[in-house]
Amino acid sequence: MCNMLIVTGTRPEIIKMAPIYKYFKEQNVHIDWCHTGQHDSLADQTFHFFSIAPTYVLERPIGATLSDLVGGLMKSVESILQSKKYQCVLVHGDTSSTLAGALAAFYNQVPIIGHVEAGLRSGNLQHPFPEESNRTLVGKIANLHFAPTDLAKESLLKEGVDAATILVTGNTAIDAQNYLIESGVLKVEVSNTVLVTAHRRENWEYIPTICQAIKTLAQCKPDLHFLFASHPNPKVKQSVLDNLVDCDFVNVVEPLDYIELQQVLLSAPLVLTDSGGIQEEAPTYGTRVVVLRETTERPEALALGLSVLSGATDESRIVESAISMLEMGKASNVVNPYGDGQASKLILNKIRQVFND
Repeated sequence: MCNMLIVTGTRPEIIKMAPIYKYFKEQNVHIDWCHTGQHDSLADQTFHFFSIAPTYVLERPIGATLSDLVGGLMKSVESILQSKKYQCVLVHGDTSSTLAGALAAFYNQVPIIGHVEAGLRSGNLQHPFPEESNRTLVGKIANLHFAPTDLAKESLLKEGVDAATILVTGNTAIDAQNYLIESGVLKVEVSNTVLVTAHRRENWEYIPTICQAIKTLAQCKPDLHFLFASHPNPKVKQSVLDNLVDCDFVNVVEPLDYIELQQVLLSAPLVLTDSGGIQEEAPTYGTRVVVLRETTERPEALALGLSVLSGATDESRIVESAISMLEMGKASNVVNPYGDGQASKLILNKIRQVFND
């Protein structure tokens, strides 16, 4: 089997690539891990939970722009690719590290570039920005596309991707959840605490609107409490604090670690979020989601009534969506539409098939 390299840059990528790495190691596949340090927050803690020591940990490039970030990461990843011959590079999703890793692999003529969580499309290059453009560009570079759902596969086919290079695997986020559930650390509890997260840059200016919606919800549903896991960006966090001052029904906290987040998702009556990962994970626990976006590249939960789009610009729309979801209650006997926990196995089987051919 070939030498392989995983490239990640953010905590969600670590979570979603960890099951692949662990399964490949169990199967005696030689696989290294490069973490770019795009986001340092909670990375070490997440690696520790999955008992993974990355092979390479890079320093985040100096510079404030996305161009600085992608260009610097490309150079750093390229130096690794030139120091050791890799036959396969795996990237995940849609971050700047994803794009940089795929481009570096392409420019260095790595034979196999595999894109995990391929084919997600919102249809709008500005929403989410820059993620929609990142994943679309990687879709042109990759030659193995691991689509999480049938809809993701259809999007790739519409873009002219060869069907033979696409495999529907389910989302590795569900593999990670299964690993966590089997560890026995989660406790089945009933809570009245609604989780709120908002991290996408296109929503930063609407933090006051989201906060006002929380206040109105608290008036309509006085039995509810709210946990706002704030974005680490100082300006965003300060905006949250300023708009929720003296609101004793809200706790504003730092980003939750993986176990904390999953425990809250399991117990919460509702989630308000613009996170893609939470949209995928919440159905495992039957927890309904109000998506603080106008579009989503994860429509499967919408079709099942497990989530609803509210946007982030209209307070009344957010409140109405939340009340509607709360009245529906937790969903029971749900089969998560985003996967069954077998994605890692399917991905390895496909890569082996390619190299055996």
